[in-house]
Amino acid sequence: MAHFSVVSLTQVVWLLVLICWTPSSTGAAFSLEEEFLQLKENYIQMKQIVKSLEAKVEQQDSLLTSLSREKNERTAAATDSVPIVNNPSAVAINGLPSSCADLKSIGHIWSGFYSVMGLAKMESVFCDFTKPPGDAGFEKRIGYVDVKSTPVHFYVQRNSTFSQQYTPLPFDLAVVNVGNAMNLTSGKFTAPAPGIYFFSFTGVAHLGPYFFSALVLNGSVIGTGFVQINGGPIDQVSPLTVQSTLNLKTGDQVWVSIYFEGGTSSYLNDLVLNYHLTHFTGFMLEEEIVASL
Repeated sequence: MAHFSVVSLTQVVWLLVLICWTPSSTGAAFSLEEEFLQLKENYIQMKQIVKSLEAKVEQQDSLLTSLSREKNERTAAATDSVPIVNNPSAVAINGLPSSCADLKSIGHIWSGFYSVMGLAKMESVFCDFTKPPGDAGFEKRIGYVDVKSTPVHFYVQRNSTFSQQYTPLPFDLAVVNVGNAMNLTSGKFTAPAPGIYFFSFTGVAHLGPYFFSALVLNGSVIGTGFVQINGGPIDQVSPLTVQSTLNLKTGDQVWVSIYFEGGTSSYLNDLVLNYHLTHFTGFMLEEEIVASL
């Protein structure tokens, strides 16, 4: 679009004034003073026209800038939506992309944050595709991405006493059992995927001389909670707890068991209905996602 400066518009005004000012050859129509006043009035009118034209030019410039910006944004959006398979420089790679170089190979051209496959977990990287591969700023590792093939977390309770030793502790109520990895009847949690899991058990022991709660992995005791009476009355109760963070493989089983001394005077206490004094909870912290793909 052509742009008109104030100088050029002023020149147009003077040209119009000169055209409009045609002195009378007879001198009969206007005196010199009247002609001067008419010329001054014409100049004022033309000056107002110039201001109006300048405002219209500014409006046109603003509209042109807005249209140009919108066109660029639409062009960029259209380019972004083009599948990278249409990139003529894209090539196939074996397996999942594990670096910015792999992403560049399969056709990515826009710098930004991406998720790539690490040794065991998904990782977040920043790729600067304005730089060549091998440049120090081409790839920056940011951290890990929490990706799980399936959610796993549970919270189960008992509502009655239990005194059977060295066996998996069953449960009566599943408050939460997302992933259905916890079996209430058997009392066993079965890992659906490899990864890092957290477990916590809390109960109330009705005591003989001592009482243990054990967290068991595939038949082997991982950790125990322990309470003991040193003198005083035998008929006492005490809280006990055990927690652990475990690296499990698919199919590994975890459960809680108890053992004690004191015969029938010792048991896991849940005499008061609906107080739910016995709790077992667990959830997946991190999945070894590469093993699940």
